[in-house]
Amino acid sequence: MKRKHLLLILLCVVLVFAMAGITGCGGKNSGNTDDSDQGNQDEYQTYRVTLFFANEEYIATGDESLEKYRVSENEMTSTPGDAYLDVLELLKTSPEEGYETVLSENIKFNDAYLEGDTVFVDLDSNGLNGGSLQETFLIGQVVNTLTNTFTEVKQVQFLVDGETAETLMGHVGTAEPFTRDSFAE
Repeated sequence: MKRKHLLLILLCVVLVFAMAGITGCGGKNSGNTDDSDQGNQDEYQTYRVTLFFANEEYIATGDESLEKYRVSENEMTSTPGDAYLDVLELLKTSPEEGYETVLSENIKFNDAYLEGDTVFVDLDSNGLNGGSLQETFLIGQVVNTLTNTFTEVKQVQFLVDGETAETLMGHVGTAEPFTRDSFAE
């Protein structure tokens, strides 16, 4: 009887250690998977970006025979999670004479993130003011830059303070997403 009792206790101890080992291995594996996924998000990558700026001459003259946008090809280093927001920040500085940006320092991006094939660009409502030309070029610069730089981006939806807005500055409807063709080069 003692021998059966001792064997039963020994079996329970072995089972407890076996279960602890299995649980520990499972925790380690899922932890490593999470770490490696997070690590990929934090790794810097180099992106070839196509930035769209307003053509100063077009803005000054209104001459419809001129191209509305001037394109600047650059490289940018960013993490995949920050790439959309980082490329938008690059649009705030014109690269050279003849290029103009309507994205003044007053324009603040709260966030920019991808869902499916749509980048959601969330703007801070403070600083969103201007005429129809400024609003049109702001939308055009953002939409053309994102859809021409990132192959996964097919459309851009603007948000203001996290919510879909009818318009950004009162002139152009922004309730629906814009595609590359919406503001053609």
